[in-house]
Amino acid sequence: MTIIKLNEIATITQGVNPARIEVTEEHADAVKVNLLTLRQFNKAIGLPYRMLQDKKQHSFVKEEKFEKLLLTKADRLIIHLQSQKAAVLPKEDWNLVIPSNFVALDFEEGISAPFMSWYFNEHPKIQKQFHLSTQGSTIATLSINMLRAMVISLPPMVEQEKIASIVTLQQHKRALMQERNELENKWVRQQILNKLGEF
Repeated sequence: MTIIKLNEIATITQGVNPARIEVTEEHADAVKVNLLTLRQFNKAIGLPYRMLQDKKQHSFVKEEKFEKLLLTKADRLIIHLQSQKAAVLPKEDWNLVIPSNFVALDFEEGISAPFMSWYFNEHPKIQKQFHLSTQGSTIATLSINMLRAMVISLPPMVEQEKIASIVTLQQHKRALMQERNELENKWVRQQILNKLGEF
């Protein structure tokens, strides 16, 4: 087990504030970009999203600025600063612009992003660090400096991959169970409506 600071094994980058880069749709070289939303993020970690609609799902930026934007991609760990949760996003959510309420972590070779997602969300040591970092704050929000200072315990890559595999299977099972519950609820609702139609 290796004990190391997070900033020694990962590049930590905060997302962009869309208001600072956006232009109007009518702008000569405007390009429409899709933004990472909390709905997509929560879905990736199996959490419900209670808002009816996300604040903003897309924006327009100058084509020249698009190349420099921080985007979601494979093996890039995303942390939501307010909820203090982490996720590696599925392929359908790649190439989304990462807004400023998220942070992206790009790890060195030999570190599993899915393992680190589990580590951030579940490990008691990291949860304790999150708690101590945000103690006394009105709103418990992480910052890049807090993340850089975090100390983590890294098992060998073989162990990381085993844990990541177990977590992936568990998430898949959870998603299937959720889908089953939704279908069952729809079926029960339809049966009740059918019964009421008989009166």
